[in-house]
Amino acid sequence: MLSTAIILPGETEMFPIDAFRSIDGVEWDAIFYSGKRVTSTFDRAQIYSSPEIIPLLCDLLIIGDPKFCTFDYLSFAIRSGCHLFLTDKLSLSAEEQKQLVHLANEGGTSIRIQNDLLSHPFLEQIGNQTHQTAFIEVSQTAPGKYDRMNELLYNNLLVILRAAGSIVHKVDVFCGTGPSMVPEVINIHINFKNGSVATLTLKFIVQEPVHSLSIHSGGKITTFDFVKNAINSWPSDQPVNSMMERSENPLRGQIVDFIRTLEVKQNQGLCLNDELTVFLLMEKIRKKIENQLDIMPA
Repeated sequence: MLSTAIILPGETEMFPIDAFRSIDGVEWDAIFYSGKRVTSTFDRAQIYSSPEIIPLLCDLLIIGDPKFCTFDYLSFAIRSGCHLFLTDKLSLSAEEQKQLVHLANEGGTSIRIQNDLLSHPFLEQIGNQTHQTAFIEVSQTAPGKYDRMNELLYNNLLVILRAAGSIVHKVDVFCGTGPSMVPEVINIHINFKNGSVATLTLKFIVQEPVHSLSIHSGGKITTFDFVKNAINSWPSDQPVNSMMERSENPLRGQIVDFIRTLEVKQNQGLCLNDELTVFLLMEKIRKKIENQLDIMPA
């Protein structure tokens, strides 16, 4: 059994703790909750008043409160021998992320970050494409939502990196603007060390909803449609494969998957090293966009 602890956010209604109690292979040993409301769902004997104690009591620490996703607290937990599951995107510098990756590698622990897109059923099949050189096309529309540029870049770049399965060699960026001087179209061209090539196109002008990824490899084209929730392959005599509905609780599924990888000593899925790679890649892309626009939405 994996000794497990959790740091709950102040708004516990948004965090389905009851759904976690039935997870196999874990033993819940400690809870830290900074809010004022404590419901009957909590075992009061497991609630601790000091967050500094929690990493000393467990093998796996789930951090649901972004206030504790700081370098000092995370490095303390790693040095205490904890695997970490973080439910919030980190607001750490590149150097701090590098240090956390180094500490985790040195101590033999793993860090996983919640990402609902990467828990999509398509991602397992997209990951299976990485053994061949490929041409990867990703397209997404978000009419008028250029304020979400960073989020869209982040998620799509993670998916592209998984599909390519290689190190980025070169990045080129095109940014098209309208009269208001805000981005209408962004196209990113990425070359990888293994010879794979990827293009990512984000359109912020009025369009039909589109979010798809196509992989051209080995004489075959596979298209993953995230809007229609379907996969289409060519050439193929098989009909379009519609995927099952996604889980109503993707967070629980990601925690279960992380626990499974810990049991078999694998480190798949979104880890802090992936986060760092995308962080550095996004910095390059932002600078290239700024050079074209002289502005960058927050």
